[in-house]
Amino acid sequence: MSEHMLVHLNVVRPVGAFSIDHPNAQYFFAQLPLVFAQARADDDLLWHNHGARMPDGSYTDTNGIIGHRSDRTEDNIHILTMAGWRDLAAMHRFTYREPLHRDGMKTLRDWVDRSEGPTMVMWWAPRGTRVSLEAAWDKMQMLRRDGPGPDAFTLQQRFDPPG
Repeated sequence: MSEHMLVHLNVVRPVGAFSIDHPNAQYFFAQLPLVFAQARADDDLLWHNHGARMPDGSYTDTNGIIGHRSDRTEDNIHILTMAGWRDLAAMHRFTYREPLHRDGMKTLRDWVDRSEGPTMVMWWAPRGTRVSLEAAWDKMQMLRRDGPGPDAFTLQQRFDPPG
């Protein structure tokens, strides 16, 4: 077993006006408990965390999203989901092969703002590490600023674990 785990952060900033009453938000938040339950049952998932980065740069749990309303993309929250996986194959299998998660991504693909750059970043961390949402956000900004490297990479440009 490797001394490292793969950590990934996925960022969803909704396109256009946002409220918890929006049909895409309703779908997204209805699917989350189902996806998280399925993920918890996966032996290759070591942990997961989720929350949001608010427009002012503060962080909140998913309950903090409920009261957020905006009229335009630029004022929207960034919904964050993060997990530690046994390895890249495990993360890839769950993300792209499990029907519930895969179909949800397809349903919501046009709801995700991609104007800021990549919406997913990965990196290797020592097994057992718990990563804060703030530290994960910094990894995303590193990827967006510097491009893929061993400390922040994409599925298209992957790096092996250290050692």
